[in-house]
Amino acid sequence: MALTWSQVKTWSSDSLSGYVGTVGSRRDTVLKQVNALQARMSSFEGEGQTADALRKKMTAAQKELEILADDLAEVQDAVVAAERNVSEVESAVKNALSAASLNGCDISDDGSVSCHIPYGTDGTGAIQAAIKKIEVLVLEALSLADYADSTFQAQLASAGTEKSTSSMPEKGARPWSKEEQEKFRNMSPEERAKFWSEQTYEQKQYVCDRYPQLIGNADGVEAWARDRANRINLREEKAKTEKLIRNLEISVRNSAQYTYPGGAYGNDIYQRNKDLDDRLDRARRDLEALNKVESTLANGISLEDYQHGTKRDPISLLTLQNDGRRVKAAVAQGDVDHASNIATFVPGIATTVEGSLEGYVRQTKNLREAAAAQGNISTKDVATIAWLGYDAPGEANLSNAGDIASPKLAQAGSDRLAGFLTGMQASREYGAGDAHMTLVGHSYGSTTSGMAATKVKPGVIDDLVLFGSPGMGTFDPSELNVNESHRWVSGLPVGDNVQGLGGILRKKIGIAGLGKNPMDANSTFTHLSDDATGYERYNHDAPPSNPGLYALDTIVRLYTLNHPSLPSFDNHNFYLEQGTETLQDIGRVVAGTKK
Repeated sequence: MALTWSQVKTWSSDSLSGYVGTVGSRRDTVLKQVNALQARMSSFEGEGQTADALRKKMTAAQKELEILADDLAEVQDAVVAAERNVSEVESAVKNALSAASLNGCDISDDGSVSCHIPYGTDGTGAIQAAIKKIEVLVLEALSLADYADSTFQAQLASAGTEKSTSSMPEKGARPWSKEEQEKFRNMSPEERAKFWSEQTYEQKQYVCDRYPQLIGNADGVEAWARDRANRINLREEKAKTEKLIRNLEISVRNSAQYTYPGGAYGNDIYQRNKDLDDRLDRARRDLEALNKVESTLANGISLEDYQHGTKRDPISLLTLQNDGRRVKAAVAQGDVDHASNIATFVPGIATTVEGSLEGYVRQTKNLREAAAAQGNISTKDVATIAWLGYDAPGEANLSNAGDIASPKLAQAGSDRLAGFLTGMQASREYGAGDAHMTLVGHSYGSTTSGMAATKVKPGVIDDLVLFGSPGMGTFDPSELNVNESHRWVSGLPVGDNVQGLGGILRKKIGIAGLGKNPMDANSTFTHLSDDATGYERYNHDAPPSNPGLYALDTIVRLYTLNHPSLPSFDNHNFYLEQGTETLQDIGRVVAGTKK
């Protein structure tokens, strides 16, 4: 990479922030000159050749000034984008320097890392472990800087050219200061919904385009705006990830040249290569997830285009984040800003965007169609969301058993889910009006959903549906902020021993547990259909779903490599498949017709 660590570590977004204001002020001055010249032309009443020549000169001058204003707007747009990207680089540099400081290491001007403090009896190994961690952080910062630099150069090079355009209209839009951005970031979903409703449409469009990372995941912002911003985030995240992959591949190749087999030194180098390999694997999975989101969105149109009259079904991207363990996304079908009924579906273990999004978008499409059919309404009146917005546990095996049995990931996910639901409801209050909102949770996602239902205010969730549930997220039903007559549960009679597993684990091995089994008679949940036999892959010969009877066997299965002689979960994922009565009954809840 052309950029060096010595250059990148001095980058500051503060100077760019000030320049945004300077360019904006110059543009305002030019626009005032345009308006003044227009006023002069309107009031000029002279006749004859001299007067005509003057009018011609004034018209030409006005045109030149308008072009200059457009050029300045394009420069301002480029600087705003650069400010955002440089701020991200600053954070990455800070992370690398902080890690170096904590581990007693130094980062030289060329980006190489050295550590001199011995760690215990295995000093060399510990030092090498610290070095490999920091080297990857340095590489990530340099890759982000490479993206910021190349993007800024390209935008500046295109400013003022014949094909260039600015997203900034002459009136009704302006950049936000850093203070304004921070204030917006720290608003509650309800505060943000009110603030957003007070902005002009032009300002909303502008901030979506200039601050997409701020808007795309901002709870309380309208769905069309989050979709608009997240489509930009998707494009930029793909470009950044592709650059990171290329740079990691180069580093892996270069590092491999110095690998020596055998001996302590060779093992140290191997560990350093493994760390790079692990980061490269993560980056490749991230890119796979981003590509999956992109291909999913290609099956419909943006929500904004739909709301402006384009005749095709909308698919919108309401969440796009890359933090924690993996890429996270929420994809909606239908018009979330105007539909009368909205269902948010939260899946469970083994959920990843790259591996699961396509299937869950298909199942939420099934649910949307079922709700429309059962409610005798148009699909325009129903919107469904596949919410893959949290780190779900991995596959049911020994390495993931701790995550599956623990409420930790559900707790973290429920915080995000509660904010998402609260923001959507608040946005509707300031927009098209209240919608009938149903939260639909499956498997470990039902635990996440139940926990979210304890964190939202009453009235945010109108109906709560849990199915294939290991636990409802709480052992006290009174904590659920959903009317008791609008709590629903389904559990298949055979082939789904996930049901109630959370409470059993609590009793058997003394962990915190995932909450009360919503299938229990005293759970306050009303039972829906448990008939999924209409699905072609339904296993009629699976053992009964009886977590009490199979408690120990089920626990063993989770803590082993899915031994085939133990109880199966063959039918666990079939509730929302075509041909099932479970799908139709949950559809009745979503449509508001279930009594």
